[in-house]
Amino acid sequence: MDGSSIKTVNREDQHEFLFLNISSNTIGALSKESAEKILKIKDTNEIHQLMYVPIENLGDLKWLIQSLHKAIMEEKDVRVVLELVDLLYFFVVPFYKEKLMSHEGLSQLMNDMLFILDLWTDQEIIELVDAIQFELKRVEKKGL
Repeated sequence: MDGSSIKTVNREDQHEFLFLNISSNTIGALSKESAEKILKIKDTNEIHQLMYVPIENLGDLKWLIQSLHKAIMEEKDVRVVLELVDLLYFFVVPFYKEKLMSHEGLSQLMNDMLFILDLWTDQEIIELVDAIQFELKRVEKKGL
């Protein structure tokens, strides 16, 4: 996608974090309102578009995780849940795993989601949850 890049953002405590920067001005960027609509409609052909929501700071990441948490906690359709887990595995975790584990609120939301997802009996969901847990544990072992 045009305009996406890795950008260093300084926080108040002077630690540097990397965010995948998709500017809200980038063609194809998805507004939060559009993302909320996709999560409300739950069209499995549209959920992947959530990766085009601009995440330029920790607040944007919190919003995305909270939105996914709510959707996963309420969802009953295995196809929708599988799409949401795919989004976590292929987009959220690879780019933001360090931030997810270093921020207590985000870490708790991830743990809640993974616990609920682990209750599903669908083999694909189980495999993705196991892979996500493995990646997050690797971050914990690094001492973050």
